[in-house]
Amino acid sequence: MILKKLIVGSYGTNCYIFGSDKKIIIIDPGAEPKAIIETVENLDNHVNVIGVVLTHGHFDHSMKAGRIMRHFNTPLMYSKNDSIQYGINKDADKWLKEGDIIELDDITLHVLDTPGHTPGSISLYTKDIKELNGNQIDGIIFTGDLIFRRSVGRTDFSGGDQIQLFSSIKNKIMYNSELSDNFIILPGHMGATTVGEERKYNMFKSYFL
Repeated sequence: MILKKLIVGSYGTNCYIFGSDKKIIIIDPGAEPKAIIETVENLDNHVNVIGVVLTHGHFDHSMKAGRIMRHFNTPLMYSKNDSIQYGINKDADKWLKEGDIIELDDITLHVLDTPGHTPGSISLYTKDIKELNGNQIDGIIFTGDLIFRRSVGRTDFSGGDQIQLFSSIKNKIMYNSELSDNFIILPGHMGATTVGEERKYNMFKSYFL
């Protein structure tokens, strides 16, 4: 497995490079394309970038997607609902929606629609990763700006909806039978956490439990 996090731009966006030893995706390349490109090119020469994936359309997550796509000649994937809302410069080569999967050899990423921060916010989870940093886990989920360590995404921007955001956290994460408390949450900003930790300690837990 390959999992690298780069903190890019003045908003401290987490850009993730994730996949198998041969196929990877780049999630949320919002800034610092040179650093992202160099990180990928320092991997094994046989690694193939099969796509750029946006968890949502805000500029701090999407602004350098075009540069990355052109460099690696790779497709763009995100939700059509954020194209409508934010007018991202390029239509997706593949529109992502709940139920879609992204195959990375022996790793399968499942797409969840998790609106609230934006209308087209998505999350991506896999149960195929069972160990991270020496710890046994049940899987990982990339949540964009849906939920953070001890907090949640903002809903005061255009297209945000607080009721929808809490519903997404509740139904797609906290009470999703595919996810356990031992799932690692890899958010769009700040550090990693787990579903179980957020069930116990998130300051907004009363709104989604």
